[in-house]
Amino acid sequence: MINPVIIKGNNQGIRLIIAKEASFDEIMNELDKKLQNKKHYYANKKPIDVAFEGKILTDEEKDKLLVLLNKKGLNINQNSITNESKVKSFADLQTDKDGLFYVGNLKNGQAIDAATSIIIVGNIEQGASVISKGNIIVIGELNGNAKAGVKGNPNAFVYNVY
Repeated sequence: MINPVIIKGNNQGIRLIIAKEASFDEIMNELDKKLQNKKHYYANKKPIDVAFEGKILTDEEKDKLLVLLNKKGLNINQNSITNESKVKSFADLQTDKDGLFYVGNLKNGQAIDAATSIIIVGNIEQGASVISKGNIIVIGELNGNAKAGVKGNPNAFVYNVY
């Protein structure tokens, strides 16, 4: 079963990548579950931007999602809400055929420099870094640095599943 909604953070705020095939109820339930017990993390934070990607949502659906985000403690910058279609769903992302797996947490000061794509099953803590000529997929918290596509691969991506 595909994940109905994936939350990705960036310097300005968050991106909600929504599966095209997910029902709105599935999206709301998954978002509620993912943000459960996280209110303290977002409390007193500056207003953040929100971008919706993937599934096309009605204005009413977007409003309901924004209400849920506000209830969970996120301070939303109402002038920055955007729709993007860069990523349709996780299944639409292109990958290369070669790659590495790393299982474990990367601690402050540790680094991985991969010549191919890499999947990391674990957390990348603040102060740790991953650099890859290909794609980077992190299944865990991404608090450190991850840079994909070094050496000129403009289609490479960093994908975080948490």
